[in-house]
Amino acid sequence: MSWEDLLATAAAQHGYFTTEQAAEEGITRRALTWRAEHGSAERIAHGLYRLPHWPIGPDDELYALQAIAPFGTFSHDTALTLLGLTDIIPSTVHFTIPESSRLRPRPGVTLHRSRHGAATERAIRDGLWVSTARRALLDAAREGADPEQLVSAARDAQQRAMLTPEDLAELRKYPPFAGAGL
Repeated sequence: MSWEDLLATAAAQHGYFTTEQAAEEGITRRALTWRAEHGSAERIAHGLYRLPHWPIGPDDELYALQAIAPFGTFSHDTALTLLGLTDIIPSTVHFTIPESSRLRPRPGVTLHRSRHGAATERAIRDGLWVSTARRALLDAAREGADPEQLVSAARDAQQRAMLTPEDLAELRKYPPFAGAGL
């Protein structure tokens, strides 16, 4: 239990760590405040810190959200983008959490609550929990995403072997995938 152990945790989360994770490593709030005041940690939000020397990337907000809510899954259009199935940047970050989660809404994030929190249909991609292609396509279709974009994303997922024959059979049951030649 040490600062070095917390650094390893933060490194696995693109430089982010929570107050709770610090406490698990034996670091008190007082010690964490001292570290923030002296430059070895940067307070980002209530309960969230970042290593100041860690490079900032385009998905930093996603890594910060994942650090706060490791039980959540990037879903819908956001998952399609992270999976490389669409070039469209969603206007909001879609994040699915368990119904029991106490995570509060935040600007720029659309929270979706699920009985299972999408835990059975997700995988780690570049350090983020992301919905499977099948789940993301179905969720985005249910939310009214552009049908042409969805069919194009489904075709890309099919070509990249991201969908099983069972996934394709299920997709074909719903618009806009029915009759799309998948």
